[in-house]
Amino acid sequence: MLTIYLRKGDLLVTTAADQENMAVLPSSMPDSDAACAHILPSDALWIDLLNPSRQEEKYVEEQTGIPIPTREDMGEIEESNRFYSENGAQFLTAPFLHIGHGEHRIVSPVTFIMTDKLLISVRYAEPKAFALYASRTSKSGNGLVNNRTNSLCIMLGIVEANINRLADFVENISEKIDNASHRIYHRQANMRPMSTQNFREILNEIGSHGTFLSRMRESLSGLRRLLVYLTANTSAKTQAKDTRSWLKSLERDTQSLENYVDFLSNKINFLLDTIVGLISVEQNAIIKIFSVAAVGFMPPTLIASIYGMNFSFMPELSEKWGYPAALIVMIISALIPLYYFRKKGWL
Repeated sequence: MLTIYLRKGDLLVTTAADQENMAVLPSSMPDSDAACAHILPSDALWIDLLNPSRQEEKYVEEQTGIPIPTREDMGEIEESNRFYSENGAQFLTAPFLHIGHGEHRIVSPVTFIMTDKLLISVRYAEPKAFALYASRTSKSGNGLVNNRTNSLCIMLGIVEANINRLADFVENISEKIDNASHRIYHRQANMRPMSTQNFREILNEIGSHGTFLSRMRESLSGLRRLLVYLTANTSAKTQAKDTRSWLKSLERDTQSLENYVDFLSNKINFLLDTIVGLISVEQNAIIKIFSVAAVGFMPPTLIASIYGMNFSFMPELSEKWGYPAALIVMIISALIPLYYFRKKGWL
C-alpha cells in the first residue's frame, strides 16, 4: 500500500484527505500501469510504502528518481548496506520491534530514504509507531508539524514514537520479571514445594522474557546506530540547533533503554540460574529421602535375612517369643539410624 502525506498548516494529511489533490492522486495506488500516469504532488512530504507491489515501487522510482531497495536488501546487516547515500538521497535502515500474529514479537527492518524535501519509508511490517505518529500529526496542536518540518523531522518523529513504544515494552516486561521473581523467592513456608509442572511453566515464562529482551536489544542497538550516523552527518538539516538537540535526546533515550535491557537480561540469567539451582535442590532432597530409606531398611533386612536362613539349629525359632522378638529388633534397628541422621541434621 502506498500512502502520501502532505503538510497542511500544523497537520499531516494523506492525499485522500486533501480535496485539491484527490483528482490527481488517490491515497492508495492501484496495481496497474495507469498508476504511473499520476503526478506526485509537489508539496508531498512523506511517502509510506507498506508491503509495496512492484507497480507502486515503479511509480515512486519514476516520480522521485530514487531506487527502492528490495526486501532482501533491507535484511542486510552490514553497516555499509544499512547507511549509505545514492542519487542524492540517504538510505537508512533500522530494525523495528513489533507484535506479529499471536502476540509474537518480532524484529523487521524499516528503510528510510531521505532527500532534502521528501521522506520515503519502506516496510514489510506494521510497527505501531507509524500509526501512532500518523495519528498524532493528523490532530491540530500536535506540536510536531510546523512550517520548518522536513523529511528529517518526520523520520525523527517516527523514531521517537518507536522509542516510546519500546519504553512501554520494557516497563511491561520488567513488571512480569518481578512477578516471576516473587513467585520464586517469596513462597510461603506452608506452601507445597514447586512441582515439575511449576518448574516447567516458570522456565518457559523466563525463557520467553529472555528472547523478547534479546530482540528488544537488537532493535535498540539498530536505532542507536542510526541516530549516531545522523549525528555524525554534517548536512544542513542535522546541523540545526534544535535538530541536534533532538538527536542527542533520542540517542540518550536509546542508550538508557539499552542499559536497562542489559540489567533485565542479567536479572533473567540470575533467575534461570536460581531455577536450575532449585531443581537441583529438589532432586537432591528426593535422592536423600531414598538414601535414608535405604539405610533405614538395611538393618531390618539383615535381621530378616538371618532368620530366613535354613539352618537346622536356631534355638529361638522354637520359642514362643521368637517371632515378636525378631519384629522388635527389626524396628529398633531401623529407628537407631534414623535417630542418628536426625541428630546430625541430615534429615
